[in-house]
Amino acid sequence: FKRACDCGRGAVFLSIARGKVAEGVDFDRHYGRAVLLLGVPFQYTLSRVLRARLEYLRETCAINEADFLTFDAIRQAAQCAGRVIRGKNDYGLVIFGDKRYNRNDKRDKLPQWIRQFMTEGCLNLSTDMAIHRARQFLREMAQPVPASLNVSLSLEQLERNPCYVSYARPHSNLPFAEHPLQTLEPARNAPPQDVPTFEATEP
Repeated sequence: FKRACDCGRGAVFLSIARGKVAEGVDFDRHYGRAVLLLGVPFQYTLSRVLRARLEYLRETCAINEADFLTFDAIRQAAQCAGRVIRGKNDYGLVIFGDKRYNRNDKRDKLPQWIRQFMTEGCLNLSTDMAIHRARQFLREMAQPVPASLNVSLSLEQLERNPCYVSYARPHSNLPFAEHPLQTLEPARNAPPQDVPTFEATEP
């Protein structure tokens, strides 16, 4: 698979949800530009272990069986989708090949970094329209970043200019999207200076 990707030929890697590949193998950069998820990865509901767990959650936590099964399935779907996005400079297509993901009870349980891109223009697409959108997206993302957008601040600029810096709390076990943000106040009585502006996007 990697040899085919390295030489530019490309390849298709077939896997199942809840397996080792879907949960522990990263397909970063050109090794994973798209993931197509067929179906909703529900657990096997006749499992004795699962039945015991559902009974415990119902009696001790008042959690409905259907709610837990749906939450667990959507969590696994998001885990599969995240295999292709492994850094802030990475990109890829995530295709949910099941109309059930368009229902509110399932779409609302997807993480925010996925939901923010599920606009009306990306839902209920025909095959031809989906192919057109995919080609357009991959063509645009493959272009080099313009120099005007590739702005970075040196340490000297940060020390010289008063600016607001938001950062995630260190040593936190929370996921990236749930990090509580803290703000550093600008230096008092500092002279106003022009500070270059830039936008940061979450992976």
